[in-house]
Amino acid sequence: MSTYHPTRRMFLGALGIASIAGCSAGLRGSSGGGQTLKIGYVSPRTGPLAVFGESDDYVLGKVRAALAKGLSIGGRTYPVEIVAKDTQSSAARAAEVAGELIQQDKVDIVLATSTPDTTNPVSDQCEAAKVPCVATICPWEIWADGRPAPAYSYLHFIGTQQEVEVFAGLWARADTNRVVGGLWPNDTDGELYRRFVTAKPGWKVVDSGAYEDGTQDYTSILSTFASDDVEILQAAPIPPDWVTFWRQAAQNRFRPKIVSVAKAMLFPSVAETLGELAEGLVAPVWWSSAFPYRSSLDGSTAREFADGYGRQWTPPMGFNHALFEIAVAAFKAAADPKDHAAVAAAIGALKGEAISGRYDFTSGPSKNVSLAPDLLGQWRRTTSGKYDLVIVDNTLDPTIPVQGEFTPLR
Repeated sequence: MSTYHPTRRMFLGALGIASIAGCSAGLRGSSGGGQTLKIGYVSPRTGPLAVFGESDDYVLGKVRAALAKGLSIGGRTYPVEIVAKDTQSSAARAAEVAGELIQQDKVDIVLATSTPDTTNPVSDQCEAAKVPCVATICPWEIWADGRPAPAYSYLHFIGTQQEVEVFAGLWARADTNRVVGGLWPNDTDGELYRRFVTAKPGWKVVDSGAYEDGTQDYTSILSTFASDDVEILQAAPIPPDWVTFWRQAAQNRFRPKIVSVAKAMLFPSVAETLGELAEGLVAPVWWSSAFPYRSSLDGSTAREFADGYGRQWTPPMGFNHALFEIAVAAFKAAADPKDHAAVAAAIGALKGEAISGRYDFTSGPSKNVSLAPDLLGQWRRTTSGKYDLVIVDNTLDPTIPVQGEFTPLR
């Protein structure tokens, strides 16, 4: 959805948290939760964005098992407790549950994931309360834009401009008329894709206009794309809208040579819903079971981690697991894992590897940002009849193997 803007209620909530934090300044920024290290985890488990959290039970189970014996830090063993909260796909609810984690649960760090509607309000609340926070699955430009320089909150993920560059590199490999149709919703994701795609020289851009989430009739947009002879489509819709649009495109015989879909085509459940219409669609690959990295918590490879899920892997799995790996690394690096300021400072100095790949908070494109590489995949039907996202471009991380050659739709 990516429509986060702070409301008066959120702002007042942040002020309330800030005042509580100020009154307890004498506690050295400690959580006051005894010797247990408490990790808050905020994600959309229900609502329109629930697809991002569908693997949460598995990920949290793996992390809890890995940390069951606690963390040994400075000669002391700290039990670890994870408190998970559902945003219900609401930015206001995300801010609310972040406040609960900080004020009621007394967590030592908050982890936030999946779209700006979660990452930004949670990060804002943690900044106000001076509680460490690590977020992911939100383009860094959206996370950083318009916010004061962060001191306690951090982000590890890709960027939209980076993704557009990778998409454009793939487009240039095909024989097309270089006419790009933009299917961009009326949200912050749509705004960013519009900004970066239209800024690319050498491409004629046909803009769909900022349509609203939940649109049911795309006839006029399809007519515009067809009349302008669009041979490349770049889209950033939510999953239900993409299913509706692409089915209508098939009915209207609109079939570009290249179809690049951010957000909606990340998930195998969407590919299964589309069936044969998913074949050949291009999507970002932030993480897959083919990544050559291991969990720093239990040593599992990406493949072992994915296979243990019992279902087809999803990209959020890797980054959501990595949040906990980064939190543990910060606890161990801090002079006192119960000191919020020390843990926040430790995150800022971190460089390492997680199951999602390398992270580095010391040299990102913006303060407190660790930039992850963005790869591209193409949906292909497997011999079992299911659809798999096969890596076809590894320009930004050649250590991750390419699994197949890119093939235009026509």
